[in-house]
Parts: sequence; C-alpha cells; structure tokens
Amino acid sequence: MNANGTLFTFRPADKGRPQGNLLLVPLIAKPQPPMELVARVDHLCDNAVSALLTVNALREEVGHLSHTTHAGPCPRVLLVSLGDGQKLGPAEIRTAAATAARWLATERIESAVLWVDGLTAANVENPVAEWALGMCLGGFRFLTHKRPDEKLASRIAVEIRASEPGVVTRLMPRVREAAIEADAVNYTRALAHEPANVINPATLARRARDLARELGLRCSVLSAPQLRRLGMNGLLAVGAGAAHPACLIQLEYRGAPRARATTVLVGKAVTFDTGGYSIKQAQGLEALKFDKTGGATVLGVLKAVATLKLKCNVVGLIAAAENAISAHAYRPGDILRLMSGKTVEVISTDAEGRLMLADALWYAQEKLRPTALIDIATLTGGVGIALGNVAAGILGNDDTLAAELGEAGRRVHERLWRLPLWDDYKELIKSTDADIKNSAGKRDAHCIVGGIFLKEFVRDNTPWAHLDIAAVAHLENGKGPTGKGATGFGVRLLVEFLRRRST
Repeated sequence: MNANGTLFTFRPADKGRPQGNLLLVPLIAKPQPPMELVARVDHLCDNAVSALLTVNALREEVGHLSHTTHAGPCPRVLLVSLGDGQKLGPAEIRTAAATAARWLATERIESAVLWVDGLTAANVENPVAEWALGMCLGGFRFLTHKRPDEKLASRIAVEIRASEPGVVTRLMPRVREAAIEADAVNYTRALAHEPANVINPATLARRARDLARELGLRCSVLSAPQLRRLGMNGLLAVGAGAAHPACLIQLEYRGAPRARATTVLVGKAVTFDTGGYSIKQAQGLEALKFDKTGGATVLGVLKAVATLKLKCNVVGLIAAAENAISAHAYRPGDILRLMSGKTVEVISTDAEGRLMLADALWYAQEKLRPTALIDIATLTGGVGIALGNVAAGILGNDDTLAAELGEAGRRVHERLWRLPLWDDYKELIKSTDADIKNSAGKRDAHCIVGGIFLKEFVRDNTPWAHLDIAAVAHLENGKGPTGKGATGFGVRLLVEFLRRRST
C-alpha cells in the first residue's frame, strides 16, 4: 500500500519472545475451541484467552472483537471471532481480519503478534494468507487530502507466530502474495477516490507512466490528434466538451515473451461524468468520480501481475475522457462514425462509456491481436437493478472465457453472473438514420443493451467478455473487507484469471 491507509507489514516468527504491543487471536466460536488449542496461546498472554472464553466473550458474529489487558509478553489481547466453523470460508476470514484491522488502526497500535493456530485449524485453503489480505483491505484509508493530525497510524508491523516450528516459514510465500494483491487493490481504490480536479485524462496518463516506470512496463499514450487520425470518434466525442481532451493509455507487460497468447484488458475511465447534455440529477453527482474505476482496475491488475512476475502477456488499454457540457460537447441526435467504420446515432450522451469502449475494443483487435479480450467498466445502473451489489454482470461471445472468469471470481469472492446476448436484443439498438444507436432510450434490458452494443465492435473470432461493475465498484454501506467507498472489485478476479492462464 501507499500513504493512503494503514500499511500492514508481515514478518515471520516461529520462536523467541513475541515482539508486539498486542496479541491478535482469531478463533472459531462454534463449536467452542478445544482447550488444547487455547492452551497453546495462553502462555503468551498469562491465560488471558481462557479468561475471555470463561466469560463467553467469543460470540458467533463473524468479526466480533473482545479486548483485554494482561501481564504477559504482549500487554493487550484482541480475541477475534471467526463465527461458526461449519460456515467458515475465505470471505468470512477476510471480513474478520478487516474488522480487526480497523480496530488496530483506530487504537493506533504500532505492532501486533498474530497467533495463527486458530486459523490453520480451520478447513479453509490458505487461511493465513486470506487473513493477511483481509487486514490489508480493511486497513485502507484514503488520506491524501486530509490534514496530518487527522491521519491514523500509517504503519503497523504484524509478527506471524505459530505453535509448531516451521509452520510460519511455509505460510509466508502466500502471505507475501496476498499482501501484493492487496496493495494493487488499494492502489486502484485510492485512484478511484481521487476527485476530478486531481484526476483528468492527462493526469491519469501521468499516473500510468509513473506506474510503468516503477514496474518496468512499456507505456504509450495516444493524444487527441492521434485518435483523430485513427478515426476514434466515439472516444473523442465523449471528451469534446471538457478542458482536458480524451486519450488512450496503453501499458504492456510481457511475462511470457515466447508465448503467443496475449490478454488485452480494456478499462473505461470517465474521470467525471456529468451525463453531458443528457444531464444527470444533482443528487449523488459527486460519486461520479468513480466512473473511472474500470481504468483504475486495469492499472491495479498490471501492478499486481508485474510485481508477482506472472508468466503471461497482458496489455492494458484505458480509454480516458471527461464527459462535460460546453459549446463543444456532443449532443443527442449526433451521428458518429467510429473507428470500425460503423455509424452510431447518439440517443443519450449519458451512454458515453460504450462509445469509448467501442473504439478501444476495435483498436485492440486491429493493433494488438488479443487471444482474449476483456473490458471492465462502470457501464450501467441497470446491472444493479438486475443483480444488486453482490455480483457484477458478465456478457460475452465465448463460453470458455466466461466460465474461466466466473471460476476466478468464485475463488476470490468477486462473483460474476452471466447475462444473455441473444440477437433478439439487437432490435433495441436499431437506428433509422445510422447503423445503430447508443441507447434504447428506455430502461428495458439496460445492462444487456450496453453489452449488445459493444458486441457490434467485436469480431466473432475474438474471445471477448464484458464486465459491468457499476453496482460493485463502490459501496455506500459495504459490509465486506473493503467497507464503504471504492472496493477495487475486479483486480483480484482478473489477477486470479491470469494466474490460472499463466504458462
């Protein structure tokens, strides 16, 4: 993580005196932990865990906290409930860890000892790595624009300790990978939170170049004149009303240079979306800074993949524009000829993301020849009506690709639900005066209409998937590890997908 939030660092410790201000003890509440398990930790805390269990301090609510002080090596103990062991999975572990992380940050704890026997006893794959991930996600704070005296603790060292020698050494590689993934997710979240007066297409391109230099990636940016020569009039039209012109950002990671397979990730980055002349309502307008989250997700994925050194080839394309209103802005009724040569009648200037993505998808196929093409975007409010905020929508033309993405999402608890792209839906985007129109002009099949429009710009022989993350990219009442605000949804999903495709 960067300065935006609580930075948890993890170090191994199989033996010796614990080095921390607080002993962190995750335990399953049901059935009650066996006494031999509790006895292993009691010697570190002068029997404080047994004392807490005696007064029924371990409740079944996942993430319930019980705190006490004692005279042992660590002066404080925090007992963290993992809930019902029969219902325990990675998501519950991450939630419990995130709750503990927020408490540590609020209490300004500088160092902690994580006793992992209660985690390793659980029937969950890589439970300690999941805990580390949850702590890093839960500890995130966006603090860039806060006064220094309002900031919480910025660095908390966590010593990982187990009863059996050698256990921690075996756990650490996965813990480090989890911390890298969390760092990438939190990078995306911090970028998503930046306001429009800080992040516009030009400054987003600058952030991408900075990331490329840090990671050794290739980066190029197509400016408005270059986009014009390529005929990318959809992307240009969306940004025409803003002070900062649109651009197309490209980053390349070649982790398997001898392999032909290349995955191209295309992200929508509307740095602020007024809706254009199809103007949005004032209520909630400030949250439209999050309309760049698809592009931020692509940057986060590249950050993780490069740091993990996955053996795969990935190109990230970010279509960046600000959808503003001015004398130069595009209008409802305009007809645009996009890069593919297809003409589009603009029904709504608030259906802008698909115009940007259409050009970026076509560019990807013309210039990069992807073996898998995936776009990720906060595209439609309709996906939230269909699925709520517990899953993102996935649409595409390739069953294998959709299934692989769905499985990756299942494994990291960033769930996808596939929606159809039947030809029947094409009727909704038929235009009298152009080849197609950018909106049906009504809410029917809103999310699917976005997908069916994009499908018009994807060749049949290109495996393609569209992820609509509009309802999950940021949450006002998030109860998971990321809590309120930007979630970074899609980073871990796509990293898992690429990991499983790596050579």
